[in-house]
Amino acid sequence: MKNKLVIPILFLALVGCGAWGYSQYQARRQWEISAENQYQRAFEELTGHVNNLETQLSKALVAASAPQFIRLMTDSWREANACQEDIGQLPLTSLDLSRTKSLLASAGAFCLNSAQQRLTAGTAPNEKQWETLKKFRDQCRVVSENLQNMRQEFYNRRSQWLEVDRLGTLGAVAPALNENEVAKAFLMLEDGLRRVPDIEFEGDNLDLVPKPTGLTGRNLTSQEAVSKCKGFLGPDYDNARLKYERKIDGDFPCYLITAEDPDKQGHQCQVSVSVKGGHLVWLLSDRDVPQKNLSLDGCEAKAQEYLERIGYPQMEAVAREENDNIAILTMVPVRNGVLMYPELIKCQVAQDNGEILGVDAVSYLTFNDPKAPPAAAPRYSEAQLRAELNPHLKVKRIQRAQVLDEMYNKVPCYEVEGTLGDDRFLIYYNANTGKEEKIRRIDENGNEIQ
Repeated sequence: MKNKLVIPILFLALVGCGAWGYSQYQARRQWEISAENQYQRAFEELTGHVNNLETQLSKALVAASAPQFIRLMTDSWREANACQEDIGQLPLTSLDLSRTKSLLASAGAFCLNSAQQRLTAGTAPNEKQWETLKKFRDQCRVVSENLQNMRQEFYNRRSQWLEVDRLGTLGAVAPALNENEVAKAFLMLEDGLRRVPDIEFEGDNLDLVPKPTGLTGRNLTSQEAVSKCKGFLGPDYDNARLKYERKIDGDFPCYLITAEDPDKQGHQCQVSVSVKGGHLVWLLSDRDVPQKNLSLDGCEAKAQEYLERIGYPQMEAVAREENDNIAILTMVPVRNGVLMYPELIKCQVAQDNGEILGVDAVSYLTFNDPKAPPAAAPRYSEAQLRAELNPHLKVKRIQRAQVLDEMYNKVPCYEVEGTLGDDRFLIYYNANTGKEEKIRRIDENGNEIQ
């Protein structure tokens, strides 16, 4: 009798294992498809923004009026910044693209300087500045043409961005170049740009890309980073297997670590830990959230508790949204009643059990300065500000805040929250001069409406 039961039991066990394995394969495959789609979108946006940059620079070469030239230069500056953001979203950290990034940063700085000079001094570009503008246009045209060719080749060859993500460190890339068309195409572009001289211009302000001030402490080894990672994951990953993947170099060196917990049906979590100080840079889990049990308020409390535990205290949510049963929170520190917007942290919280699924602390580690003195008292009073506000705006709240200007300088401001009809606005006024710095239209959860 027992022998007759063994075979059906083994068969059912085999079927169960097969079903579980297939479900894990499907979940992993879904995550890979999602990641690939995000990379494809970032590349499409990069191609479009570089093309727009080249177009705006070409128009600026023939612009005669000051308003038209200023508009074209500021638009070019925005496109150059967008290009840099797009590159940052692609899995290219293992490739040395310093020349490409330098070109985009230089183009953005030159365009902003030119617009400001035309606005304040009122003088048209001289022949030397015009030639510099033409050089930027020519090099951006080369980049645009290369990206358009890449785009066509990628689709023809059905290349995968995830293959680039798996290449690892730069040393591992070299032998794989002939097999990976994506990496090869970008390195060929980089090599072409290195063959032409750098473009020099007055006011070459490449410090536009800020250097991190929030990285404190000594440099950690990869083993120490893995130990640190356990604290960042917390009790949700007590049984997880932690694997050191690789070191990511650049302006923000960090270690990449993967955590896989068998109790979580094989779901993976990737964690980036800074080499200097062992700070949490970002964290991302691929777990699906099947149901919603927690409100946005409950998720905010979970995020505040988690960030406090790992060393990011006094955080307050300034924007909240929901997507697929995941709360996406923009958290900023509040010090002495001042909202520190440059030091924001993005946090994703599962609405089924409050698990932290994602953290992005790059901005915090870039702009937080432990050595900075307390914010000085504003020279422009709140009473003066109220007298200058638009009379049609119904003011709900005025609070002190710190924001960034176009040159990444920290600016002390008053944040004025108000309404006009059904529309909600956040308006920022310089706390020392009263100048209106920025206007944002927001929804009921603080998210900006473009």
